[in-house]
Amino acid sequence: MFSTKEIKFLQTELSKFVSRTQQRLDAPEVEGDKRVAIESRLITVVSILNKIEHLDNKSEEKPKVRKLLLVDDVESMRKVNRHFFMNIGFKQVDLAENGLRAFQLLKQAYEDQEPYQLIVSDWEMPKISGLELLKMVRMDKDLWKTPFYLISSISEKRHILNAINTGANGYMVKPVNQQMITEKFKSFLE
Repeated sequence: MFSTKEIKFLQTELSKFVSRTQQRLDAPEVEGDKRVAIESRLITVVSILNKIEHLDNKSEEKPKVRKLLLVDDVESMRKVNRHFFMNIGFKQVDLAENGLRAFQLLKQAYEDQEPYQLIVSDWEMPKISGLELLKMVRMDKDLWKTPFYLISSISEKRHILNAINTGANGYMVKPVNQQMITEKFKSFLE
């Protein structure tokens, strides 16, 4: 497919585009339909870049994930899923009850120089949904590379494609169990 040199080139050029576009979005005159179009294009490029980096990571040794943020509005689900993640070896699994709280935790962790290396979020939540949180993460100059997985009770193909096209690294359909968590996330610990 791509040589290592080609992958590095694509990563560099797309990263430059992401940085320029994020700076452009900071300008006050960028608003309305123009802003929506730029954001949509940025999310697409971030999604492409994440897929290219995933290709590159298959050939390189990837760092172990030390810090995971689990987001769900249902307390019992947060606790059960935290248990599943800790059972497979995750040491630090922090919890957030909605997308707004999750984004605050993500920004604070980055500012403290202890960023999360993985986000797993429910889709359907009050205040800020998982999909909205995903968009916020993909638009953020500090967080945009963080792997992000969505969990939802909806298994329709268009719903899953919407998540992937918005920049999700993966998608799981509820009910989630220990085997699913193990199969999907064990590689983050190896």
